[in-house]
Amino acid sequence: MIRFTGFIQAVWKQLRFRPAAFLIAALLSVLAASEPCIAEPPLQALRLLVPPSNSSLPLLLLADMDPIPRIDIQAQAYLNHPQALAMLLRGQADLLLTGTSQGWENYLSGGPILMINTGVWGISYLIGSRDCPPIRRISELAGKRIALPFPGSPLDFQTRSLLHRHGLNPDRDCTILYSPLPQTAALLLQGQIDAAPIPEPMASELVINRGLRRLMDYKQAWASAFGGDPLTPQVSLFTTRSFASENTEILQELVLQWRAASEQVVKDPAGAAGQFSGFLGYSEAVIAQSVPNTSFYVPSLQENRHRVKSYYEVVKLYLPGKRGELKEEFFFSP
Repeated sequence: MIRFTGFIQAVWKQLRFRPAAFLIAALLSVLAASEPCIAEPPLQALRLLVPPSNSSLPLLLLADMDPIPRIDIQAQAYLNHPQALAMLLRGQADLLLTGTSQGWENYLSGGPILMINTGVWGISYLIGSRDCPPIRRISELAGKRIALPFPGSPLDFQTRSLLHRHGLNPDRDCTILYSPLPQTAALLLQGQIDAAPIPEPMASELVINRGLRRLMDYKQAWASAFGGDPLTPQVSLFTTRSFASENTEILQELVLQWRAASEQVVKDPAGAAGQFSGFLGYSEAVIAQSVPNTSFYVPSLQENRHRVKSYYEVVKLYLPGKRGELKEEFFFSP
């Protein structure tokens, strides 16, 4: 007697009693069941620190979608920029979205920061008290009381550049005081200052719900003063040089997905508002209005490098201390 065991026995039974088509299916089933189970590699976490601001909306969308295979994009909000930078440098985060000048200041002081790209090129408006008349030209700010966030902040050196370009000495022709943004809003509401540059979405919040005036668009003011181009690098994405060298392909794909997500936010402000207003801490109506007032744009790496360096050369006269050069090593270049 011929003895059959295991797989051969099963095949013999099919040959004796089943049609050919069923035999083939049975063979495939047995073979598939006999293959070892290969575990997929674990997801790699990509830890992002982002501010509760419009500038974060595209990256929040990426964290929700996770479009890069095997990459789990995780976004965490922060309020204090120096603390967030410290977390990046300690390796507690992989990427940091912050003011462009925050990154170049770390680099110029010898830090390991590297700029990946810039995602926001205009986000602020000059907001005025209820009694402040509309501003048609920068020169009309002569004699006005203006609050700026802190010395050397992006809105400080950009405002000083604009005032100087229009023939005003900021320290002589205006009254400049420094105040954190929440306190600045209170000063505007109390009429203790005339105007202050405010980023979105806070600018829309003060106009829609607090009755303040939108006096001037910083994008248009910059275009008028400096040759017609309204784009200035405001909010950029940074990492460390060591992380970039070990994750070049991931960062290249991230830039592409960031660009697509930025275009999606621009196309559907209401959708972005409905999805992330809670994260930003403002109503959907405020976010939906503020998105069109924000210049979302993720350029090529080459264009970003050119624009950032050109802008830095214009504003560095109004930055504290002796200024160095933004060399190629500061910019992500696969």
